[in-house]
Amino acid sequence: MLKIVHMKRRNFQTTVVRLLPCIISLGIAFPMFCYLYTNVRSLTLYVKPFFEYDGTGGTKVVQTIKTFTTLQKSHTQTIVKLNQTMHTRTKPSNKQNQIVRQHKCTGCFSESIDLIINNEEICKPSNESIDILIMIMSSPQNKLSRDAIRDTWLKHTKMNKGNIRYVFLLGESQMTKELEEENFQTMDIILGSFKDTYNNLTYKTMMSFQWATKHCRNAQFVMKTDDDVYVHIPGLKRVINENANALQNAVGGSCQRIASPIRDKRSKWYASFESYPEKTYPGYCSGTGYVTSLNVITKIVEISKTVPFFHLEDVYVALCIKKNGLRLHPISGFMLAYDFRNCENNDNKLVTIHQVSVSMLRRIWEIPCNSNNV
Repeated sequence: MLKIVHMKRRNFQTTVVRLLPCIISLGIAFPMFCYLYTNVRSLTLYVKPFFEYDGTGGTKVVQTIKTFTTLQKSHTQTIVKLNQTMHTRTKPSNKQNQIVRQHKCTGCFSESIDLIINNEEICKPSNESIDILIMIMSSPQNKLSRDAIRDTWLKHTKMNKGNIRYVFLLGESQMTKELEEENFQTMDIILGSFKDTYNNLTYKTMMSFQWATKHCRNAQFVMKTDDDVYVHIPGLKRVINENANALQNAVGGSCQRIASPIRDKRSKWYASFESYPEKTYPGYCSGTGYVTSLNVITKIVEISKTVPFFHLEDVYVALCIKKNGLRLHPISGFMLAYDFRNCENNDNKLVTIHQVSVSMLRRIWEIPCNSNNV
């Protein structure tokens, strides 16, 4: 909806106000209601730029609009002649403009995302080396999952005082008060000032990267994962040690070198042509769990200032990786199934299991296995 923020009038004879519906046709129809003085001879409307986000993460940017009107007096109606200038980036004039839009922008993530809860002490003291920082994307209603993770594989962090540290990342919701109460007990939540929705996962991920570069610069490696994932910490340590050099310039995990956008609107991973006009993605590592170095995280944060928003966070990170000249580094062990019959097999191969229920997570942890002993 267009917003009229200023109205200038002159040479009017009466102050009788009438509300007239104005339909402006600009390729797309924007309904606009205007307060007009019936005897006004000249009227200027100034409209500020504003931003719209559609359900797929596509962004419409409506730039400055100046509408000049000349009014002709009539006994029963007011005739309005309109001249408009408008530009929207989601309606480019040709295919080439669409492609340019996907690769270039200014100030995309130029400012840090504001935090409502910020546990900046987690990585203190700053002169103490931390081997791995684990950043867990969570949803406000998933307290049972967070509690189960704290009670199981996060035991390796020694209550966030060992050489592995962790944080839970969330956005705003109606449960903000409950999250504040939870954090009072756990001191492990980072809460950002954006709505916690699936299409905002990119904001949540970038918030975690920004937090790491600002408050946990003494971490050597970083893992990003979700709250429905079981992370086998011994396996995580193993793959980081084996790929330490490669991870200085790469993101590693369950990576696809080539992937295509899903155009089916019924899909959870739907991407419209407006939000992503190209035929293929640059490849990506599944956001269910990937690892990299703080060096790479720092470069992604910096380059994100010039990479347009995209609602699928693992693809967005891949776009930043590509623009930075960094690499995707496939590592086996991510998104595997758990072998209840052979604990030793898990030690040798397993890093993460995806879509793990709370009961399943606790069952995995409770199975006798030396690797689970802290």
